Amino acid sequence: MENRLDIKVTIPEKEEGRRSFDRLVRAAEECFSKQGYRNTTIKDIAQKAGLSVGGFYIYFESKYQIYVYVMNCFAKRLQNYLDERCSQYKDDVIERQVQYIMEFIRYAYENPACYNLIFESLYIDRNLFLEYYYRYAMRYVPALAYSQALPEDIDPCVWSFISMGIGNFIGFKVLAENDASPEQLKKIEKAVRSLLTSGISKE
Repeated sequence: MENRLDIKVTIPEKEEGRRSFDRLVRAAEECFSKQGYRNTTIKDIAQKAGLSVGGFYIYFESKYQIYVYVMNCFAKRLQNYLDERCSQYKDDVIERQVQYIMEFIRYAYENPACYNLIFESLYIDRNLFLEYYYRYAMRYVPALAYSQALPEDIDPCVWSFISMGIGNFIGFKVLAENDASPEQLKKIEKAVRSLLTSGISKE
């Protein structure tokens, strides 16, 4: 798979340049999240950042380049958030996944634009979308293999995608119902833990 997420961006070393660069990135994330990639122009991003279109091209070559950079920034921000919130569960792989899912749901509820930003990449560049999720899934494969928490015939990569799918679509449910109450989250956590621990068998 191509490394489309590894698109090269030169970050300015001087403070003034870095401030302009950061303003562009924040403006682009807001525009892409609210208006979508197709409906956002370089002029929109530059104006929101308080720069000219020429100023945009000092730091980025194209709208696609800044979009990929914004995706990377978001992914790192989300990953750091989840790692920090779930660090205490490092010795229990299943419980760690339960908590990752629950923390993702909370994060998505507070930051609903994350769905717009990431899911739109499927229509912008399918390979970019696939790479984003494969990278996310593969982060957990070594830990799952090392822990031997899964049956021998279960592919850790498949398990990672199952876990992500659960988190994504329960997150959709919470957003659609606009309900992230403690009671709702407690009910979801109970169901997720049961599913990841013993599946849906009554036995």
